[in-house]
Amino acid sequence: MENDLEENESLYDLTEKNPDRSLNLAIILRALLDLSKPKVDNENVETSLLRDQANAWVFASIGVTCENFTYTCELAGVDPNTIRTFAIKAVTVKDNSDIRKKLNSFL
Repeated sequence: MENDLEENESLYDLTEKNPDRSLNLAIILRALLDLSKPKVDNENVETSLLRDQANAWVFASIGVTCENFTYTCELAGVDPNTIRTFAIKAVTVKDNSDIRKKLNSFL
């Protein structure tokens, strides 16, 4: 049986790398993490601000913010509505720790 991999190559080495797509996916993942961070008593102002900004960016329905979110999703190769549906689930589920762990694993 012939091996298609060179001696020092991995499957990762053979995959197509797209830094623009990776960057935009990271932006979306960061927004989802900020958005889904549970509120706690005495949290700092920055955490609350990041959550509010992520919420505004993901759920904007008109204007430049909405266009920016849509464009970022297009560059990342994901559907904006799919991301919004996922975001709704991430913020409405009682315990989103599993969701947040999965998101963190991508970053």
